[in-house]
Amino acid sequence: MKKADTRIKCIKSYVTIEEHEQLQKIAEQSGLSVSEYIRRVATNRPITSMVDNHAFLAALKVNADLGRLGGLFKYYISQGFKNVSPGEIKSLLHQIDLRQRDLSPIISKIRQIL
Repeated sequence: MKKADTRIKCIKSYVTIEEHEQLQKIAEQSGLSVSEYIRRVATNRPITSMVDNHAFLAALKVNADLGRLGGLFKYYISQGFKNVSPGEIKSLLHQIDLRQRDLSPIISKIRQIL
């Protein structure tokens, strides 16, 4: 809502301590106040989670790293591994493995959100 809108009506609702904590947590994850979060839920307006955005951006970064490393590995293969030491290939494969491991907790976080 715009700042010019005047909110003059108050709606009270009693909740348990656990429900209140959950509302605070979800509102914080969404980057909203509890009041704004409840208002959006009650009026069926969209809520975008900041956690969703952070997890998505982290997944994009790791995916880009994997693409870059995969492209380098593909180049090595196309060149028949000429002028590339076994140590470099092992290091590249290790980096690919690390990025895949980085992706696992990010995917788990996204699954928890969904």
